[in-house]
Amino acid sequence: MLSKNSKPICKAALVAGLTIATATQALALSCVPMGPGDVYRIVSDSEDPFLVIEGRVSFDETLLPQYLDANPRATEKPTEIPAQVTGLLLGERMFDQPVEGEITLEAHCLGPWCGSLVSGARYLFFARQTEDRVVAVVEPCGGFFFSAEDGSAGDTVLQCHLGGICPSQLPESLEGAVTPLAED
Repeated sequence: MLSKNSKPICKAALVAGLTIATATQALALSCVPMGPGDVYRIVSDSEDPFLVIEGRVSFDETLLPQYLDANPRATEKPTEIPAQVTGLLLGERMFDQPVEGEITLEAHCLGPWCGSLVSGARYLFFARQTEDRVVAVVEPCGGFFFSAEDGSAGDTVLQCHLGGICPSQLPESLEGAVTPLAED
């Protein structure tokens, strides 16, 4: 299915991606704006094997989690969604390894905010490879998925991958950011 020749790119990234989202108030979700260079740096420092893929992701959009006031606890656990990907895998020097196969989308919600994607759209994304499957996290703040329609996300990742300037979209300071309240 997916090639193992790509450079492994972290459990830390998964945790970082999910915890970087910060709620400023109970009624609003404020996300730290991470770009593809930021995520590349996080996952490249990880011990977990990550794949970087640029391609089309197809899946049943009706399986994406939807928050309902009548059942707010229904979206507390991630929803696994089978998906198909067709595209190119990042190799040693470029996106040059054709990839076509099944992946699992792991869609998360943070309170009433749920991650979403558009089936059939072209994305650059970071996916964790386990022994038996490839998992790509879909979270409310974007995190691991970037539009690849104009090619700029792929260009950024290639710059980083080849040791060039790896641009960041993170703010210089997180001063004033409030973390979500801990569960009682």
